[in-house]
Amino acid sequence: MAKINYLVLLGLVICESLMGSPPPRIEWHRTYSGSGEESHPHYVIQTSDLGFLMVGETGFVEDRTAKIFLVKTDHLGKLIWKKEFGKSGYNLGNCVLETRDGHYLVAGSLNLDASLIKVDARSGNAIWTRTWNLGKEDAFEGVTQAENGDIWATGYLDGLAEGTFLNWGKGMLIKTDPDGKEEWKKDLSAYTSSGYRIKQSDGHFLLACHPKDEESPDYNLLQIDRTGEINWAKTYHTVYWGFDTGLEQQILLAGHTRRSNLSKNWDIELTSLNRNGEVQWTRFFGQPRGYDGKWIHDEVWGARSTRDGGWLAVAGTGDETQRYEKKGHVSGPSGQWKIYLIKVDRGGTLQWEGIYGSNETDWAGEDVCITADGGALVANDCGSFGFTKISPWVTNEK
Repeated sequence: MAKINYLVLLGLVICESLMGSPPPRIEWHRTYSGSGEESHPHYVIQTSDLGFLMVGETGFVEDRTAKIFLVKTDHLGKLIWKKEFGKSGYNLGNCVLETRDGHYLVAGSLNLDASLIKVDARSGNAIWTRTWNLGKEDAFEGVTQAENGDIWATGYLDGLAEGTFLNWGKGMLIKTDPDGKEEWKKDLSAYTSSGYRIKQSDGHFLLACHPKDEESPDYNLLQIDRTGEINWAKTYHTVYWGFDTGLEQQILLAGHTRRSNLSKNWDIELTSLNRNGEVQWTRFFGQPRGYDGKWIHDEVWGARSTRDGGWLAVAGTGDETQRYEKKGHVSGPSGQWKIYLIKVDRGGTLQWEGIYGSNETDWAGEDVCITADGGALVANDCGSFGFTKISPWVTNEK
């Protein structure tokens, strides 16, 4: 308990140095490891029983020791079960959802094949597994379930099998019935190298995606009808990793970019769109610890709409070059990664930003979900699956 209290105190000291009114504090922090040397989370949700479900890998994709890793906790972060899927090799756990019948669905890759795994909510055991061998490396990055139970999964085929970031493959979309049996698939390679996240919105589907190749900025967002046909395709500014829709069907894209005036390195871009994909505003954030921006990476990986109509984005901030390594900020040296949270209102005005971390190890924000109590749960890459609970906050937005 003493260690958790220290982390809370550290978060408050750092936050007060950033803003006049401090952001929320850490309520608790728990970590869970798999069989691999390290475990790295990518996506987190709060489930209907108010627990948390986090997915990623244990082991390393690069040296082919990875397995899909799935961890379920209760509302206080206490372990209910943890499961691994696949033999050690090239396996990816990219996204997870709670199905309409109360179980869970994992989207990723098993042995280089795009995969969906339906998991029993009580035990964590696989109910069924479906795989698609579509090319030399295939993966699902995002998944959603329609009102009728049909599953929509997006990702890529013929990727480079180099890791968990941009794979420059060929984008695809697959629709299955509730049991994972394919009904149709669509080739999206004319628009994207990979579908990344997908959500049902306003009678259609929105698909956040990555540009079709390294030479082209096209595309970032597709609107797709119920038959899989594309209504429109939009291009904005950068490669986006955070995506969500808001209370009034507005859209947020969050990415890291070099086009801000904050530094010559990666800074955070938040771009808000209306339901037709037209830009409402763009804001830049970054360099929260005051180190030389030439060296500091602010890398955003997740964003969620909040109940007050605003947005919360999660990033990691730190220096990964091992050449700068400065000290002086209360959060610790520049080379030690921290969770970086940014809260804005619906118009993009900053309400608070906070840095959260430990003086003992790297913490990096990989994803975030808004919790039922008005706080947040951060998927924290600290060499293990870090469950970092952020307390509820109060804003003045009406």
